[in-house]
Amino acid sequence: MNNFKEKIRDLRKSELIKKGDKILIAFSGGPDSVFLFFLLSFLKKEYELKISLIYVNHNLRDDVENDLEFVENFSKENKVKIFIENLDVLEYCKKNKKSVELGARELRYKVLNEKLKELNFDKIATGHNLDDNVETLVFRLLRGTSVKGLKGIPAKRENIIRPILQFEKIEILNYLKKIDQNYIVDYTNNESNYSRNYIRNEVFPMFSKINKNFKNKVNDLILEINERENKFGKINVKNKKKDEFVKFLNENDVEISRKKIDQIFYSLFDNFGNLKNDGEKEFNLGKNKILKKNYFGYKIVENEEKNLKNQKKFEIIKKNQSIEWYNSKTISFFENILEFDNFFVEKKDFKYTFLIFEDNFVSDKSKIIVRNRENGDRIWLRNLGQKKIKKILIDKKISKSEREFVPIVELVFEDEKKENIILTISDIKFSKFVKKIFKTDIKNFKNSNKILVIGRKKWQTEIKMT
Repeated sequence: MNNFKEKIRDLRKSELIKKGDKILIAFSGGPDSVFLFFLLSFLKKEYELKISLIYVNHNLRDDVENDLEFVENFSKENKVKIFIENLDVLEYCKKNKKSVELGARELRYKVLNEKLKELNFDKIATGHNLDDNVETLVFRLLRGTSVKGLKGIPAKRENIIRPILQFEKIEILNYLKKIDQNYIVDYTNNESNYSRNYIRNEVFPMFSKINKNFKNKVNDLILEINERENKFGKINVKNKKKDEFVKFLNENDVEISRKKIDQIFYSLFDNFGNLKNDGEKEFNLGKNKILKKNYFGYKIVENEEKNLKNQKKFEIIKKNQSIEWYNSKTISFFENILEFDNFFVEKKDFKYTFLIFEDNFVSDKSKIIVRNRENGDRIWLRNLGQKKIKKILIDKKISKSEREFVPIVELVFEDEKKENIILTISDIKFSKFVKKIFKTDIKNFKNSNKILVIGRKKWQTEIKMT
């Protein structure tokens, strides 16, 4: 059922069907066209559709009267209008020297288009399914075809749409069985006199012995070929971006199926090939690899790296000394300006933020620590009161996993009755107890002022500071 929901969702995205469409269903009474009717009926209210059926009698079978009785009864039971057209296929083929298979197809589409214009409808919907598409590709391969022939059956060609092209035959049959819906069984489909029937009845069972899922594999190839060609026959921006993404995976020794590549790619990028601005995502690539995406890009990490980083850290900052935080930041505390001048060493590959304490509440009975964020953490902001740190990091578009490694600088008192004070969220947000200053302004403060310095490696993604 989940697979059904996904395919209906994909059908909506395809825009084959649009609001207010008047659709004429090519209705044979077989399982595909019956299923197609129920699918469009399900979408009828949502899209404000007008639906009618057309049955084309090719006059090729002795039991055609049974078919006519079925389609007429189906029309009455489901309160849908049906139009019945009669053709003389054998006479047409004899006159035009065509095979019965080809002649029937030509006449059928001719009458469908004529009826469409007569009724002033918008689209003809046919019941071609995934199995039909795979059969078409194999048929063309055996006869000889160009790359264009490998595109299979188009989901849309002029005013003809094929809404169930991604549904397997077995899915269709199982659904009709589930709702206890009858349909016409065309006994000629079991005869291998025609090329397509031979492929379906004789060739496909052999393929299934090699790979039971071969139809989906072939369909994936058809989808990829279609994806790579826009209406001008050129590679579009999105396909170029996808090629770059596949190359990136290959360079990182990632081996996953095309289907999974598609799932990841469409989760990361929009229709114009731009990285989606929807926060952090993670994808398991197998072989101990994980693809991590945040607001600014994506990368592949080893599971060991992820587990290592998940270890919580807790550091006490000693006076006039610096600590390193996850190999990307440094935090230093200086008792006064003189000690800052004597002990602070500026590294070329770091960018620094300088903070001066507003009050002298740092004493021998308190210590400054650096730790990971914890649930419920809040910070006192100047003129804004207390704010949740999690909310601040989300607003700054810092990904979920990165939030866990942002250093929280906190003043901890020995007296447990006193509430500890969060001084800064890294160099992202500062409490009312400290003030950001320029390095050149430090000399203007009293020597007794205490100083906090936070360094960030310059290669790190810059975050707008406040």
